[in-house]
Amino acid sequence: MPPLDAEVVPAAARATALAALATLAETARRHLGDPDLFHRPRFRMKMHHRHLAQVEEGQVTALIAEAAEGRAAAGLLAVHSVRAERAERPDRRPCFTPDALAELHRLLVAADPNIPGTEGFRRSTSRVTWSDGRCFVMAVRPGKELRDHVRRWYEWGTRTFSPPLDAAALSMVRLLTIHPFPDANGRTARLLAECDLVGAGLMPGLLLDIEGWIERHRDEHNEAVVSAAEGRWEVWGELFARTVTDTAHHRTATITAYGALIDEAIERVDREPAMTTVLTCLRSSPAVSDAWLRDRIPHDPGPPLAHLLAAGVLTPHPRLPGALVHPESLTILDTPYGALPGAL
Repeated sequence: MPPLDAEVVPAAARATALAALATLAETARRHLGDPDLFHRPRFRMKMHHRHLAQVEEGQVTALIAEAAEGRAAAGLLAVHSVRAERAERPDRRPCFTPDALAELHRLLVAADPNIPGTEGFRRSTSRVTWSDGRCFVMAVRPGKELRDHVRRWYEWGTRTFSPPLDAAALSMVRLLTIHPFPDANGRTARLLAECDLVGAGLMPGLLLDIEGWIERHRDEHNEAVVSAAEGRWEVWGELFARTVTDTAHHRTATITAYGALIDEAIERVDREPAMTTVLTCLRSSPAVSDAWLRDRIPHDPGPPLAHLLAAGVLTPHPRLPGALVHPESLTILDTPYGALPGAL
């Protein structure tokens, strides 16, 4: 493990990343009532066909959607746990115990058609194959050695006084190099890195598309992980800060565009009070329904919803029966890293 006070992010890169996170937090404050309701894990479309041989073709899309919903729920459970631990013990950095880490992994892979029946810490040697064909055997052996590494990861996580960005970077890469699970080590480590940033008060919710950034910089990411495994932590620290900076800029752009959609919709209905109240609720949830609104607004939501639907201001949600969304909102909110004009 690195020293308890390790600083691995270059000062300039740290300042840039922190500024990007501050802008993201302020943008979310202006446009989103509840950032947690905008946590949107990416669909994982890569299929391991040997795992899907017994799955009917028409069911694959449904299974992918179900897995994505499960990942979203697991992410929210994780970040709520971090907030609760921070509130209970504000003097200590929140960190998942080894048992809690294993349970979080179980929730993240539940219903994933690519990962059948794999739960808990790995029981065999792990190999990672890069896109160029190179294969790496993970140095940490299964069994007692692996559990000792996870225990030291946890102990370091609760005792470190590294700057918050550096602590998040180091905690993430240590999980990647320990490789505690048979699969889904990356999504587990990325989620916990975001939880670290939320727990440190650097952003209001799980809003970054770290996975999207890594997909576009896979080779660079992998080389940085190897550098960290060899003790050259600063290579990883610089890349992690850049990942945070770029994805914070991207998410700031998508949230700003989403906020503009809601503002334009409110202007379109001439700020009529009942319809404006309904549209304002879209700042707290990307979709609304009659039942959901009845507990949140002071009047019957039926008439304004009917008017908004008839006018084309809202449209039925493509996957949630009874829910309504702005026609362009899901396209904006689901925009992967790098695809939005103006995003960095």
